[in-house]
Amino acid sequence: MFTCVLDAASRTTLTDQLYSALREEIMSGRIAAGEKMPSKRQLAEHLHVSTATVESAYGRLASEGYCESRPRSGMYAAAELPQAGVTGYAKPVPIRWDFSTGAADAEHFPFSTWARLMREVLSEQNTNLLLSGDPQGSPELRREIAGMMLRLRGIEVAPECIVLGAGTEVLVTALVSLLGREKLFAVEDPGYSRVRRILVASGARIAPTPLSGGAIDVRALYTSGAGAAYVTPSHQFPLGAEMSASQRTALLHWARETGSYILEDDYDSEFRFAGVSLPALKAMDSSEQVIYMNTFARTLAPGLRLSFMVLPHTLIGRYRAMHAACSVPGFEQETLRKFIAGGYLERHVSRMRVIYRGRLQALERSAAQLGLGEVAPCGAGLYALLHVGGKTPAQELVPLAARAGVRLTRLSDYGVMETGKELERVVLLGFAGMDEEAIGEGLEALRRAWI
Repeated sequence: MFTCVLDAASRTTLTDQLYSALREEIMSGRIAAGEKMPSKRQLAEHLHVSTATVESAYGRLASEGYCESRPRSGMYAAAELPQAGVTGYAKPVPIRWDFSTGAADAEHFPFSTWARLMREVLSEQNTNLLLSGDPQGSPELRREIAGMMLRLRGIEVAPECIVLGAGTEVLVTALVSLLGREKLFAVEDPGYSRVRRILVASGARIAPTPLSGGAIDVRALYTSGAGAAYVTPSHQFPLGAEMSASQRTALLHWARETGSYILEDDYDSEFRFAGVSLPALKAMDSSEQVIYMNTFARTLAPGLRLSFMVLPHTLIGRYRAMHAACSVPGFEQETLRKFIAGGYLERHVSRMRVIYRGRLQALERSAAQLGLGEVAPCGAGLYALLHVGGKTPAQELVPLAARAGVRLTRLSDYGVMETGKELERVVLLGFAGMDEEAIGEGLEALRRAWI
């Protein structure tokens, strides 16, 4: 079966990546003229993407003449390829408005403060920072992170249980080795596709598990045989719901009863715009079944590659035996320690919370004025869900947006199993990477593309 590598962290959407790969296969003859293409479900399961992603890629190929749909038979490579330059997609349109959920604000990064602290670190000429250091990361930095977690999330953790890593990918890969590749990892469906792919690439088996009431279905966990579950309880990705107190209690009970681990990703928890968030699962964990994960990629910048996790005491010794060094350079660790200790991180988060709230309000206001559809209430996080109105076919929403210079994704792109019809017209609009004026311009471009 056709295969290709799809990068969820890329600035190019999964649909565009798959489209380009299939188009190249057809044009090169590796998929022969008239050859039957894999079914949407088969290819989606093989590549660990949603059927909606495959459907969008196939639809784009068909509209350009590279393949054709035959009723009650499937999709086939075209017998005769279109001439170069005929299609409207021959020349990619540059992206001017980026509504992807991974976009980040760079304009307000505290460059002067970070640079001053880094100069201080270098001037101290601490030779220990040139060595491999503690495999869990600097003990001093871990103490600062423990204090930060208590102040911001009300979680009391021991610094010796904190592990630093150069990004979520590094930590998730380490967890697969730590917990065992033979263990079955349950993942939310729809859910964070990047972590799903990291798990598979690390050799883990995954069990896409449906949601119930906006959170992972605990009843399905019991029947899945999973020994670990990756969840986003504070702000479920991509639905944006918060796991209720009763759902959290049931999930913790499942972990205790089955001896399983919960991987709690607390991303975006710092950016809440309405109401008070429930305590993290880690704060409710009395049996040490929860592995807490978070990152500074959202609070500071993705390029810094600074993430951390909190392991149960029972796993620390094994982790240290498996790792000889921390993946985060010593100079960056010490700069971050000074940044947290000086109160700069929390002031920066407070400032960005105000800025992001303004951008969310601008998005909601513009979407309503332009008649694009209904924006779901967004109490937290850095993206909103738009239920697109109008008659534009669901599978054309993302391709038409791309032709207008707008990057976004559909909610159905994040599922493995089939999503309901009501979700096919929902798109995710990340608002972290653009100011209020650009957000309005991008939504206007969408209106023109979809009318």
